[in-house]
Amino acid sequence: MKNELINTISNFRGQELIPNPIQRRECKCGCGHEFQPNRKDQLYINKKHYDFDYNNTKRKVKNKHIVEVEKVLRLNNRILEKHYQSHIGNQKKEPVTCYYDILKADGFLSAHYTGKSEQEKHTYFCLYDFYFRLYKNINNMLIIEIYKA
Repeated sequence: MKNELINTISNFRGQELIPNPIQRRECKCGCGHEFQPNRKDQLYINKKHYDFDYNNTKRKVKNKHIVEVEKVLRLNNRILEKHYQSHIGNQKKEPVTCYYDILKADGFLSAHYTGKSEQEKHTYFCLYDFYFRLYKNINNMLIIEIYKA
């Protein structure tokens, strides 16, 4: 309808329309819309389509590793919370001790943590809401001690 309006206005003034030298093209974001570019280097319909393409292709690939590490850290935090809540009888802030193999079976990965602290011969590994310490008991079993931050 817009083209018809332009044609009528141009015919009313007695001028002829000059065909656009830039051909219609499909938007590069992948939406499938075809548009008439205003410049020869215009690839997207507008900024919204450009932002969509950037956020779902280049940025997503660039941040893929960060997203994967964050997933593991959140999983570790949830596993520690689950075991801390199940073993704590009262609401005191005391450490919870359990076998590392149990947490490992739940998907816990001790190699992923947000910080590390060393105090009096002990090494503590920090996560978002909890921190933990790994050590071996008398039977040479790996034990994890969970603390609430």
